[in-house]
Amino acid sequence: MATVGKKEQAARSREALIKAATTLFAERGYRETSVQAIGESARVSRGSIFWHFGSKEGLLWAVVERAFQAWETEVLVTDVSDATGIEAVRRTLHAHRRFLMDDTETLRLFYVLIFEALAPRPELAGDFARLHVQLRELTVGWIQEAIDAGTVREDLDATAVVTFITAALGGIAYQWLLDPGGFDLDRVYEDLEKTLVRGIV
Repeated sequence: MATVGKKEQAARSREALIKAATTLFAERGYRETSVQAIGESARVSRGSIFWHFGSKEGLLWAVVERAFQAWETEVLVTDVSDATGIEAVRRTLHAHRRFLMDDTETLRLFYVLIFEALAPRPELAGDFARLHVQLRELTVGWIQEAIDAGTVREDLDATAVVTFITAALGGIAYQWLLDPGGFDLDRVYEDLEKTLVRGIV
């Protein structure tokens, strides 16, 4: 029983550290967030970070992978399901709109860390590049199946289309995070969908 209790306590400590780090990284960035601040926010000793994750960077990637999984498996894959081509594009846009509204802090975290990765921090850049490769590998089949089936233009490159859509959605997200009242978000998604549909049919 004591062993079970220790495992449960360790799991709670790990979860508290991920939750605290998620909030602090989104507010301050990775570089400006100290191990001590994370420990204090999680109400556990800062030594627990090294015991659970090995380092502050190990905690960072636990946070990033948790957030990325929330977007990829709980939202994107679930919402798109077995759709391909135009329908997959439509569902992707709707899923992104929902994620932006329902889980704003997760997206804020991503952009804080991605922009930090563009600075001279190769350890951040490489892992974020890997996550984007993973996302392209997941979604490119949705477009390629439609190309092969002849339901969208045969001269399209599926990887290029996915990269373009990812860039468009990323641009919408960071502009909205910077200035939520600066434009009509519903109209932006609506017109992006029309533009994409016309471009690939």
